[in-house]
Amino acid sequence: MGKIGKISTLKKEYNSSQLQTMQGGLAQKGMTRIPGTGVFKYPYKELDGQYRTGLDPNASYIRRIQDPTERELEVERVTALKERLEAALNIDLGTRAAFWNSGLTTSQYDTLHVQPVKLNDGDNYFDLSQPMQELAFSWLRVHPTIASSYQAWERGEFPADTQFYVVDDEIENAVVFKKKQLINKAIIKFDAMTPEKKRKVARLLGLPVTDNTKEDVVYNLVDNILKESDFKTGSFQGLSTVEVFNRFADMKENLLHIKDLVKQAVAHSIYRVKPNGRVYEGEFEVAVDEEELVKKLVDEDNQDELLTLEGKLKSKKIASV
Repeated sequence: MGKIGKISTLKKEYNSSQLQTMQGGLAQKGMTRIPGTGVFKYPYKELDGQYRTGLDPNASYIRRIQDPTERELEVERVTALKERLEAALNIDLGTRAAFWNSGLTTSQYDTLHVQPVKLNDGDNYFDLSQPMQELAFSWLRVHPTIASSYQAWERGEFPADTQFYVVDDEIENAVVFKKKQLINKAIIKFDAMTPEKKRKVARLLGLPVTDNTKEDVVYNLVDNILKESDFKTGSFQGLSTVEVFNRFADMKENLLHIKDLVKQAVAHSIYRVKPNGRVYEGEFEVAVDEEELVKKLVDEDNQDELLTLEGKLKSKKIASV
């Protein structure tokens, strides 16, 4: 047997009162169900009539993957897998193909046809060198009643009564590898920046950096944030730290300068941003939000306002020394 896929039962903890139940009693013996019994799984049919095949790069579950790296890797993986399995089996594996309809009888369907899979207690193995077993593993690993990983189940991404999870070290290792590559490339890009640009990017990432912050402190702050998978707080909460960093690192210099200028102007109370996002200078509204203000200052017709703002910010900084 070459590469294998594995789906295992979730081992759950039971308190003393629950140990008196049948499930609790089985758990004490390292089991989740009565020996010899299993659960039959069939391909999941979405509300729009399409089957969740694990081979569709446009599937709704892929669009819901928040992490851009994981989403990109999943699209690449399922696209290549579908092409390979269709060639090996000489059959249409589209999301509406008759192959996935488990209700069809042999007389109605005279070629290859999906088969239900019985998942038993413990570890269930799939020989991925066999196309039909690899195909079964492909739709089982995206089935809504099977957790995509043990960690995903622990995070509460699947119902508490979920019984199985996918053990897929290869995919998890690929995700970790790709993320480390992106982090390392971002750090190299940050290394090549001038001290002034490093401060601008750091401030736009929401880090507490001023013109007087030492370069080694700026470096450590940005390095630490890049090694986080996503922002935990602030306006970028939930977004990939590397993705947001690259957004600013690759920005044109004049736009980066103005964005940083506005960010500093807010920090030094030249502007006030109200809870609804509107930007005020004193009692006068100057923009519906910070982005509109940036666009206004980028416009060549408003260069006098930009120079005025730079002067006000410089005065504020001198006064605060």
